[in-house]
Amino acid sequence: MDPTLPEATAVAVRDGRIISVGTLEELRPWLSSAPHRVDQRFADKIIFPGLIDPHMHPLLGAIQLSSVWITPEQWQVLGDNIPATKSPESYWLRLKEAVKQDANSDTPIFITWGWSAPEHGPMTRKLLDERLGTEKPVMVWQRSAHAAVFNSAALNWMKLKESDIGEQYAETINYREGSFTENGFFEVAVTRLASYILAPKFIDAGFDRLNQYLQGNGVTTVSDMSFGAVNIQLEVDNYQRNLVDKQVFYRTVIVPDAYKVALQNGGLEVSFNLLDERLNKPSLVPQIVNGRRVKFFSDGAMFSQMMKLHPPGYIDGHKGQWLTPREVFLQQAQKYWDAGYRIHVHANGDAGIDNALDILQAIQAKTTRPPHSFIIEHYGYADDRINRRTADLGAAVSANPYYLYLLGDSYSEVGLGYDRAGRIVPLSGLVDRGVPVALHSDFGMAPSKPLLLAWAAMTRMTVSGKEKIPPRALTVDEALKAVTIDAAYILGLDRDIGSIQSGKKADFVVLEKNPYSVKPDQLREIKIIGTVFEGRVHER
Repeated sequence: MDPTLPEATAVAVRDGRIISVGTLEELRPWLSSAPHRVDQRFADKIIFPGLIDPHMHPLLGAIQLSSVWITPEQWQVLGDNIPATKSPESYWLRLKEAVKQDANSDTPIFITWGWSAPEHGPMTRKLLDERLGTEKPVMVWQRSAHAAVFNSAALNWMKLKESDIGEQYAETINYREGSFTENGFFEVAVTRLASYILAPKFIDAGFDRLNQYLQGNGVTTVSDMSFGAVNIQLEVDNYQRNLVDKQVFYRTVIVPDAYKVALQNGGLEVSFNLLDERLNKPSLVPQIVNGRRVKFFSDGAMFSQMMKLHPPGYIDGHKGQWLTPREVFLQQAQKYWDAGYRIHVHANGDAGIDNALDILQAIQAKTTRPPHSFIIEHYGYADDRINRRTADLGAAVSANPYYLYLLGDSYSEVGLGYDRAGRIVPLSGLVDRGVPVALHSDFGMAPSKPLLLAWAAMTRMTVSGKEKIPPRALTVDEALKAVTIDAAYILGLDRDIGSIQSGKKADFVVLEKNPYSVKPDQLREIKIIGTVFEGRVHER
């Protein structure tokens, strides 16, 4: 991924950083100057830059991996084969079996993740009460992770009454149906669950699985794109216990959720000072990266069809949801922008992306900054006009290409229609205009397997095998850059990671085959042999 030296046969590392790259003979000036050893264990493999998943939520991933998965698509996680559950009948059958198996456990609430209405049918508090017939609290977590439905026992366990629901949550909470979506879910339900789901007894086993999963997929850098959204101190404690103390072989870039941190910590000025003090302290451990980065939310989630769309909107007429009041969004974004922060914005629908770009246009008009300091995250549905506007305003994009694979078929029938479903995550129109593009998983919206994400962007294949290519897919080089050097650039870390180059950190993934030499469909199948994280070798 260094265009000045595309290939090499040896790399010299000292104190976790690369000092030289080339042939063994070309490294002699360095090798003759100090004691050294030559490690040949990967001599017949491919050493590639450490893979980057630039939009993840390690805390959320650990919680998901501590819950029971019943999903509309098949998953393979650490040897577990989770079958696709495609019908309401099969969903309820699996849910009843899982609740029955959990009946004698000491867990205070049963949590299952993966419910999706298009495949699994409606979900309400009444249905859970009547069809499960259990007195145990049950939380059915929607596939988007932005919503959940609770049975009556769960609402009682959370000590949550209808009178506790403020008017500001009228659109996002239906207490009688046990339904909590977007801000209502995060700001009301999750705060009641936090002391349990972030406690060691529940989450630490999930972190152990997450750590194995990421390291096994060749990932050496991720980000937490919603730090502080639940409870800053509990989150810090979890990262210390599960990432730092365990010395995992990947780093987590801290990106706070500015809006939610402000809600929980005395408003904009107080929360800005709190975050500014924390983020400007250099991290003393390799597993955590601080820095001036914040996250905002424009519209709702892609998987729950709560993203905001321009006319003609959704086929069934529902409207989606805005997640941040526009005046608040603008005020907070301007504050962080003026202070030199890199701003990441969750935006999925075409209206949601335009809303984010409106904010960029406004803050840039007041304080001019170089391009690519404002990143649209997800970029779920857009057209070529928005691609052009994104380029014209100097935004960058971190996209989830797996949206098309999983949703291209179903959203052709439910929600978008065939023409718009073919424009899910339209990346070539960005790349052709010089917009930096990274690929991410937002695990578990997609597997945190960067080579799989690159494959999805290269093929634009749906789960049924259909191709939706408007007007082209990414090339192999574009897709691989999007999970290495361009992903590093999106995070503002390309000085340190993303390519095998002298001066950078010694982060590598060891592959069985050269990703440039295999057929496109084989890219996702390349075996990961191990990783190197700042010079430390981890073999699978």
